[in-house]
Amino acid sequence: MGKAIRKGWGPLLLLCAGLLILTLFFAWGALAWPCSPTQPSGDSLEAPGPAHWLGTDDLGIDIYAQLSRGFFSSMGLGLACGALTALIGGGLGMLAGYKGGGVQAAVDLAVQVFLAVPQLPVLIVLGAFWGQDRRLVIGLIAAFSWAPVAKQTAAKTRSAAHRTYVQAARSWGANSWYILKNHLAADVLPVVLVGALAVVGKAILQESALAYLGLSDPTAKSWGLMINRASRFAGIYFTDYWKWWLAAPVAALMLTILFTRLLARWLEQRLLEGSV
Repeated sequence: MGKAIRKGWGPLLLLCAGLLILTLFFAWGALAWPCSPTQPSGDSLEAPGPAHWLGTDDLGIDIYAQLSRGFFSSMGLGLACGALTALIGGGLGMLAGYKGGGVQAAVDLAVQVFLAVPQLPVLIVLGAFWGQDRRLVIGLIAAFSWAPVAKQTAAKTRSAAHRTYVQAARSWGANSWYILKNHLAADVLPVVLVGALAVVGKAILQESALAYLGLSDPTAKSWGLMINRASRFAGIYFTDYWKWWLAAPVAALMLTILFTRLLARWLEQRLLEGSV
């Protein structure tokens, strides 16, 4: 391990350890914690204690149980957005980078359009008109997140397509699918994975913003919805209630996004340096 740290892998180990600790902490709350995330289990606005590690909200519902449900809800949504983004952006990017010509021009135009559109205001408008379905939120976030992945993937595919072994495969009559699957996928896949991981943190933040504005599933224990309810409680900033009711979901949101984004950034730097 010391050799790995000297080679610059220490930050990766720390980030993975941080994500693992968060996951285990909230897994205990989701699977083994006796309090319900939806039903009252204590007094209203009860301070943190042995029975309620992070206290309760105004309805007497345990904060830790709600945070634990929200963690897996947010991570599930983020991973779904990342996977869908990788599928769309990676597929279109490889197709554009390999085919070139009109296909590349069309994909590049779509990429420029989606990069120029302000994402959050459009998500707010579309969410307000089309409802609060979770699948719709995933689709909307992925629709506005695939462009950077497609742009990077296309550039990597164009570079790899000019290598000698790819040209040799073409000369021997290999079709496009064979070349993409067997010769280009290995070079392009790290770029797609890094782009998808970057989307995970952004998707969690955007979903929380939509939930805070009341544009996501109101039955889900979203961190954004918890922050909304706490911040709207009359006089919360003049009491001690904010210390557990408001600060806890804000801290959980910040830590989760911080770890995922730093992990994506670290992998991106290693990839650009040719170390991945």
